[in-house]
Amino acid sequence: WDSTVGAEVSEGKVLENREWMKSDQHCDFTSRFAARLMLTHAYSVHENSSVGQLPNVTNPFGSVKAKWKGDIGENIENVSTPVLTLMKPKRQGDKSKVSENVPDKRVKTKSHPAKTGNLDADIVREYDETLVMDAKRDANSLTLSLWDFGGQQVFYSMHHIFLTKSGIYVLVFDIRELLEPDTRNEANIYLLFWLRSIKLHAPSVSMLLVGTFFADMMEEKGNLRLIDKILRELTNGSFEQIVFPDNIEHGDLIFFPIDNKERLGIDRLRRAVEHCARDDPVSSQEVSIRWMAFLDRILSEKQNETKEYLTFSDEVKIIGAIVGIPSVGEQEEALSFFHERGFLIHMTSTEILKNIVIIKPQWLIDALSKVICEGNMHINMDQFKQVGLENDAQMTYARGLASRDFLEYIWKGEQVEFFIDLMKRTMLLSEWGRDSYLIPSLLRDTYVIPETGIPGHRCVYYFSSGFLPNGVFQRLLCLCVELSSRNGGN
Repeated sequence: WDSTVGAEVSEGKVLENREWMKSDQHCDFTSRFAARLMLTHAYSVHENSSVGQLPNVTNPFGSVKAKWKGDIGENIENVSTPVLTLMKPKRQGDKSKVSENVPDKRVKTKSHPAKTGNLDADIVREYDETLVMDAKRDANSLTLSLWDFGGQQVFYSMHHIFLTKSGIYVLVFDIRELLEPDTRNEANIYLLFWLRSIKLHAPSVSMLLVGTFFADMMEEKGNLRLIDKILRELTNGSFEQIVFPDNIEHGDLIFFPIDNKERLGIDRLRRAVEHCARDDPVSSQEVSIRWMAFLDRILSEKQNETKEYLTFSDEVKIIGAIVGIPSVGEQEEALSFFHERGFLIHMTSTEILKNIVIIKPQWLIDALSKVICEGNMHINMDQFKQVGLENDAQMTYARGLASRDFLEYIWKGEQVEFFIDLMKRTMLLSEWGRDSYLIPSLLRDTYVIPETGIPGHRCVYYFSSGFLPNGVFQRLLCLCVELSSRNGGN
């Protein structure tokens, strides 16, 4: 089974020359920003003066003005000393580093223009070599967080947790399924679900439609036009956020035809994604240097392979104080900003959720996907037999009822209260009796309406031990009929 289970998260980088590469696990935004400031300052001095002075290495930021999240402009004070003690991991025999003890050095240049390479060498001697080289290469680069959502229907219920209002959405479909009459209806349902979900959660972001297996249908003329016609009828002008490709070769299409195996259309798709990212005001939004340092210190914990999250009360608050953000309110605002940009996950609806700052989103996705999945496809029942939980597992994936013991085992006893609370707040789970939970997304369509043959769920509510006000059921029935009428009686 090689399909995505739940979702997979990775990071990539787009360089100024449009080259795509895998990003470092920890980007060290503050140090790289400092190196870029040094390059900018040094080049400026080199062009306008016969004697150039590099910034004090212990304070490469100088007096920097930046903007906070939103429209509030603030003068940012010089970053405190602990932030500016920027140490890169030393390689064997490498003595280059940035610390408080490096004296202020000055580099003299001749009155006539010198080669840029010589100036670079001066800066390299003054600063960490790797950082300077990265700063030159990354001068106008983009760092992208890539989220690959599983396409199986069982995972649909959990995706809304990760759909944010900012970003770029790439909706991928199999061209062959739209061309075949037997699979076209199912493919249309799949596409319409995602189109509506994205519009609901992110109504103003860019969305790209991408059709795969292009090479398999190139020989038949008119296939692209047929797919384009199907998609235009499906979207019906209701999704203005769809980005049309610049198709000189294939004409005016609504989607990007690609083929991974033959590498067809990949570069065009990448250029479109990059253009959308650079055109998005969010990608150029300025933030405080202290926020950058705050993010760096938090994400640096990712280097610890066993560290998936930080506690807000015991760890994040201390990090905030170290980088010059003692205010809990400002720390929460920064975390909200980083959450929306996909750097980390921080939910705040309850105190239990608020205290966990997830630095490896894959950890959360994997934990939810252990429960919300296809039981007969992703679950090995033998492991539950060995620990006496076979009946619990069967009940979970047959009737959607999970016991507390089952959840404790499948999450290995780690942060069980956090996961249960999160699933409650995101309506993935509800309490069902004592130490038992209903997971609606695991319910099977076992009931068939006799009159129509349509499969679905049958729910029976008992009010013998409670009170049902007169007229509630009737009003509910009216709402159902109204909803059915609006959907063409379906």
